[in-house]
Amino acid sequence: MAELINLNKARKTKIKQREASKAAENRIVYGLSTKVRNLEKARQKVDADKLAQKRLKIDSDNKKS
Repeated sequence: MAELINLNKARKTKIKQREASKAAENRIVYGLSTKVRNLEKARQKVDADKLAQKRLKIDSDNKKS
């Protein structure tokens, strides 16, 4: 037999978890000074560029049918 749950409690718990994760993200974004935030953005861009350079390019002519 299935376990009975209170749908209101489940809904509220899910909302609280979502809000808590959003609050954690906001603490990171808005809790930093502008210099630190810009430095972090620059580091992320450099990492993304390095990753893009390592990607293999697949020619459309060599695709197998």
